[in-house]
Amino acid sequence: MNLGTPIISNKRKWLVIAVVLFVIALAVIVFESPAIADLSEENRHQIPTLKTQWQDGEVIVLIRHLERCDKADSPCLTGTEGITARSVDDGQALGADFHQLGLLNSDIFNSPLDRTAQTESIVFGDRGFDRDWLFKCKKTIFKDALANKAPGKNLILVTHSSCIDSFEESLGYSSETPEYGTSLFFSPGSNNKLEVHGFLEMDDWDHILGF
Repeated sequence: MNLGTPIISNKRKWLVIAVVLFVIALAVIVFESPAIADLSEENRHQIPTLKTQWQDGEVIVLIRHLERCDKADSPCLTGTEGITARSVDDGQALGADFHQLGLLNSDIFNSPLDRTAQTESIVFGDRGFDRDWLFKCKKTIFKDALANKAPGKNLILVTHSSCIDSFEESLGYSSETPEYGTSLFFSPGSNNKLEVHGFLEMDDWDHILGF
């Protein structure tokens, strides 16, 4: 009576399973979408190019709104659907940074929801225009952004983390949810492709862009 064959067969079965799981895990690692890089760290080399293209009006910026009040244990600025009162100072500092960068050749649009509209007003002095496609953004924000990018004018979009996710997915990226007030910078290229400069959190502007 041969009792060894079933044992050997079981070992082979588990070996095959282990190999298959290893290959799947390796494929996930290899084909996982990259994250957009930090302009204050690994993408610092992009800063001179970004500044030049900004002066030429060839940059698209996506900005996540300031701290939303209904998700924070902090007093609201006005109404629970807007931003926190404590985020106003950060927004004003971010506005000063953008003014240093230059806003004369920029179009500014924002989602009409309270938190994005308040953010735009604080950061850019209510120069922006409401656009529904910055809220109803699933699968369309990339196309809409390109359609609204005027030649020689930077395009600044104040929007939501879910819309930023959709924009990144259109470019083959997948990043962690950006911090409140984070800015992501891109430049249009050929064939509807974008050059990805990177992102800047609010605290990193001064020592990176030299303000």
